[in-house]
Amino acid sequence: MIIHSAMPLRTFDLRGEVCYEGALERCCLVVGRLRPDIVKVTEHPPAVTYIDDDGRKRRHIFNFRFTTSDGKRVLVAVKPSALIAISGLDRILELIAAQISPAMADYVMSFTEKKLSRIDTFNVQNVNMATRDPCPENDEVLARVIRKMSGQVSIGELVERSGLEGYGFDAVVRALFAGQLRLVEYCMLDIDTLLMRAPRRRGDATLQRTSASALTNR
Repeated sequence: MIIHSAMPLRTFDLRGEVCYEGALERCCLVVGRLRPDIVKVTEHPPAVTYIDDDGRKRRHIFNFRFTTSDGKRVLVAVKPSALIAISGLDRILELIAAQISPAMADYVMSFTEKKLSRIDTFNVQNVNMATRDPCPENDEVLARVIRKMSGQVSIGELVERSGLEGYGFDAVVRALFAGQLRLVEYCMLDIDTLLMRAPRRRGDATLQRTSASALTNR
């Protein structure tokens, strides 16, 4: 899977498998912002301190903290699947889950490229294409339309109301990624996709209350 990312990339080539860590982090960010049951995505939250198996104090910095619509806080560690075993991430998450204060998080989880669904990949590609070349003029036109929205509106209807024609779809996707809109249901982005106004960024993660939880295949 090749996904464009404007972010700096670190490349790992292990036994012929190449994974771009920066692009994977971008995927996680996009999925987090788009899925409807995440109300906040925090990038690089404060480091977590834990005691390793040798009794030494360690620090781990998670890539994201997702806050769900029911108030749960999820710390997310992004890592290419080829590096999970080498990095010892599963054990690190087990230790953190057992030691972390409930005041800091409710869940810990890992995110690898193998956990991306077909819907995730499709939506990430759409967001990356739409945000590659910013167009603030079109975004402002759409923002005026969004301010007048009420209830559920399809992407196609928003494009028509904006008068942006072929540029309207990308403007809607940028507004969705920026948190001005949210999906009614998590699905592939197309002209029939239903949206609502959203005062905050939203998204989703599949959660497991385990000491080293991971995104499950959807």
